[in-house]
Amino acid sequence: MKLLASTAVVVWLLGGSVMREDRPHSRGVGAQENAAQQVARVPGLVAFWDFNRVENNQWVSVSDAKTTDRAFPIVLRKIGDPKGYRLNEWPHTDAESQLRIEEGGPFGKAVRFNKGYIFGEVPRAAFDKTLLDISGRQPFTLVSWVKFTDERHLIAGVWDEGGWDKYGGRRQYALFGGLFGTNGVTAHVSATGAASYPQSNAAGAQYARLKALDGGTFENNEWVCVAMVYDPAKREVSAFLNGVQTPFEYGDNVVQDVFGHRNKEPLNPVTFEWPLFSPRAFTLKFNGYNIASGGVAEHWIFLDTEENRITYGRSPAESAKDKKFRVAVDIQRQNKSLLAGPLSFDATPDATVHYPTTVKTQPGDVVIASLLEQDGTEWKRVGGELNKTLQEGAPFTFGRALGLGEEEPEHGSVLTMGGVAVFNRPLTAAELRSIVFVRGGGK
Repeated sequence: MKLLASTAVVVWLLGGSVMREDRPHSRGVGAQENAAQQVARVPGLVAFWDFNRVENNQWVSVSDAKTTDRAFPIVLRKIGDPKGYRLNEWPHTDAESQLRIEEGGPFGKAVRFNKGYIFGEVPRAAFDKTLLDISGRQPFTLVSWVKFTDERHLIAGVWDEGGWDKYGGRRQYALFGGLFGTNGVTAHVSATGAASYPQSNAAGAQYARLKALDGGTFENNEWVCVAMVYDPAKREVSAFLNGVQTPFEYGDNVVQDVFGHRNKEPLNPVTFEWPLFSPRAFTLKFNGYNIASGGVAEHWIFLDTEENRITYGRSPAESAKDKKFRVAVDIQRQNKSLLAGPLSFDATPDATVHYPTTVKTQPGDVVIASLLEQDGTEWKRVGGELNKTLQEGAPFTFGRALGLGEEEPEHGSVLTMGGVAVFNRPLTAAELRSIVFVRGGGK
C-alpha cells in the first residue's frame, strides 16, 4: 500500500470492521523502508520485529542469517484470557483492548499495546534454548523504538515478576520506561529471577533492584529509541536514550541496606558480575543475616540443573573467616527427595559439589535449601528454609510484564511500538546512534 509522506493511518479492528484515523508523521515511506533494512544489516541480529513483516497472520522477526535462521512469531494476549491469538483472530473489541495499528513511526507501522488489555508475546516454547533465551554470561543488546502515551512500565523482554514473592519470578532481562522515580530508560537484569536482595527487609526489597538507569529523560507522545547493552567482558550493563548514554547516580535504599552504606552509586553503566537467570541455572540467595551484625552482605548458591552442580559464594568473599557455615540442599518431587538425602557441604567461597547425573529435574520440582552456622558444637539454621519451585522459562513480552501482583489487566505500559531488535553482542554507542531513526537521535 502506498502512503503519502504527510499522513499516517491508524487502523484497528472493531467488531469485524476496520476503523481508521489520519495523523501526521514526519518520515516518508522510502526512509522507513531504508531504516528497517539498515537495522537488519547490523551484524549479530537475533530478532527484529518492525510490525511490517507478517506470515500466517502473525508478526514475525527477521535476523542476520550468519547469526540464526530462526523467526520468532508474536501472538496477541490479554490478561485473563489464556489464549494467544493471531492478528485475524483477535476477539476483544472493547475500547481498552482494541487492536490498533498505526501507519507511521520509524519503520512505517506501529502497534498500540495497552497494559494487560492487549500486549504481544513470543511464547516460551518458540524460543527456549535459542539465542533469544539470553542467560548466563551471554552478551546482548536490546533496542526498541517506542512512543509512550500514558503509564510507563515494561517495553520488551523476558520478565515475570512472580507476584512479587521474594523467591518467585522468572526475570531474565528487559527494557522499561521510567521506574525508580525517573523519567528515562531502565535496563533491568536478574540473576535470581526473583528479588535481587531477599535478605533485606527494606521497603521495595521484594522487587528486582539490579539495573542501569540512564540520566536522560523523555516525554510521553514522542518517539524515542531506547536500548540496553550487557557486556560480560566488562561486567557492565548500560542504558541508552536515542543512542546516547548519560551517566546517572542513584541511592537505592535496598542496596544501601544490604551493603551498609548511604552512598549514591553510578548506574550507567552499572557493574553486573552475575550470570543472568535461567530456569535451569540460577542464583538462590539466603536470608536471616545482615552485614552490620555478621560482616556478610550476601550468602548464595548457584544451582545448575543441567550440570548437576551447586556452588556457594558470599560477599565480601573474605568476610566471616572466623565463622563456619554449611549449606544443605535437597531436590524434591511430590514431597520425595530425588537425592539419597539432603546434600550438605562446608560453605567456603567457591565451594562446589555435584549431585548424581541420574537426577534430572523438571518443572514442578522443588529446591529446598538452608544455610547453617556453627554455634559451639551445634549447627543452627540462618534465616528461613528456602523453597524454590522450578518452572519453565517466561515468554518474551511486548508492553506488559507478567506476574504483576494478582495479574489484573490494569497494570502495565500504554505505548505505541514501532520495533524491537535483539542482538547477540554488545553494540557500540556509534552503532546504536546509526539506528536511532527518531527526531533528536544520533547526536
